[in-house]
Amino acid sequence: MLEGLLLILIIGFAAGEVARRLKLPPLVGMLVAGIFIGPHFYSLLPAVIMEYAGEIRLMALLVILFKAGLGLDRDKIFSRGDVALRLGILPPLLEAGVVAAAARFLLGWSWPVSWVLGWIICAASPAVVVPMMLKLKSQGLGVKKGIPDLILAGGTLSDVFAVTMFGLTMTLAANQMGGRPVLQLLNIPLHIILGLLFGGLAGLLLKYILRSTDLVEESIMSELILALSLAMVLLLGENFLPYSEFLAIMTMGFTILERDTVLARRLRREVDKIWQVAEIFLFVLIGAAVNLDVMASAGLMGLLIIGCGLILGRSLAMYLAAVGSGFSRREKGFLVIGQSAKATVQAAIGGIPLAAGMAQGEYILAISVLSILITAPLGAWGIDFFAGRWLEKGKIDPTRINVKEEYELLVALDGSSSARMALKEAGRIARQLDARLLVVNVRTGEAGLTNQEIKNELEKLRDIEHRLITPRDENPASKLLDLAREYEPDYIFMGTGRGQRDNYQQMGSVAAELLKRCPVPVTVIDESKTREGCSDEAGA
Repeated sequence: MLEGLLLILIIGFAAGEVARRLKLPPLVGMLVAGIFIGPHFYSLLPAVIMEYAGEIRLMALLVILFKAGLGLDRDKIFSRGDVALRLGILPPLLEAGVVAAAARFLLGWSWPVSWVLGWIICAASPAVVVPMMLKLKSQGLGVKKGIPDLILAGGTLSDVFAVTMFGLTMTLAANQMGGRPVLQLLNIPLHIILGLLFGGLAGLLLKYILRSTDLVEESIMSELILALSLAMVLLLGENFLPYSEFLAIMTMGFTILERDTVLARRLRREVDKIWQVAEIFLFVLIGAAVNLDVMASAGLMGLLIIGCGLILGRSLAMYLAAVGSGFSRREKGFLVIGQSAKATVQAAIGGIPLAAGMAQGEYILAISVLSILITAPLGAWGIDFFAGRWLEKGKIDPTRINVKEEYELLVALDGSSSARMALKEAGRIARQLDARLLVVNVRTGEAGLTNQEIKNELEKLRDIEHRLITPRDENPASKLLDLAREYEPDYIFMGTGRGQRDNYQQMGSVAAELLKRCPVPVTVIDESKTREGCSDEAGA
């Protein structure tokens, strides 16, 4: 068991990095790695891993769905609510219809069986779409018109629609429908409404527990554990109540964001870290579920059916759904690409017809597997490739997405106690931001630190990435300005020189000069107080 988990982590991570270096989305590499180490190729994974692969995939999917909810933009979705609704209904309906028609006339299947295949194939994969849309939001691509949010919302609704209709047509194909088709159709709005309701209640419950009781310690880990526990309850509750667990988990995150933006930001930062590991398990295990032998039996006919569904069905539906939205032709084209990937739903329900004893079950499974292998990597690559070319770059909203930045701090260090305090403060902030320090050994007149003193000061920074710079320029203000322009640090920290009478006036003038002319913010430590400033050049 442990060997299998270790193998997934190492092989999945390495394959993702190789894909990244080839300018492909990392998940493509993870999918391919899963195929190779899975039971249908080299069979390197223990049987116990594959036995629980479905549950592990669901847990990983839970993480990314919760993360997506924490970043949804209410204004963008509500302002184009009609578009989101059409994106959730028209694409799966038309794609399923085209796939069903192709299966009916190319394979000679009955209409009920053909629709079973159609509803399996038409579902977009949240495992692929959600992380890719969050990546676009972090880059500001399409955010001005809310395109990533609309794809997220529409994709979730379309999965509810497709899975519910799959159950309806499976019953019809097995001649077990009786007089219940209307009741099963009512499951669609029921799943959506109850998913929104239970997700919203879970979000409110989390906020109440954390802010109004003493049941848990006030720490980010306590908040994260409780949040993910509630998300798991929503995931398991679908077995007992008729609601969409995916929609409920996203709604829970969205409710937290709307009710407590501080809590949402804290959770989003920690969920990001968990996702880096969960992503590997999700896509490697999706790849491991791909049976190449079964897929090969689908042949060119299966590929033709999938292509017809995407090109004739989904493409037309996306353009119809975007009517009156104000999207450009390229943005409408991106909507098609954004929901083209198949993986999660097909892996989950593709084998149900075969297990139910349907004569065409093996061929349905083969086409399902083929759709994963073809569309998951191509869809992820297409989103990555066309987003920067077809979507307008807008302003990133840091309240709805984590903005990853690398900070660099510059510290002017002389022999004064205030400079040492500046170094201590810069080190404290560097640890919080995981920033890099540039330590400048400033010599003012005859004053300066000995080699041993410098070594002692740098020893305090051994857990921080840092670099020592010893300029030869005798004018410290001029040299610090040159270094600020060369390295473009985010902040500069320095002391006033108090404690060294011979150079206090000179160091104080350096601080004053930097506050006046420096192109970046400067923090000056004067023993008992801190004041910040920056020059007109920095936009202050």
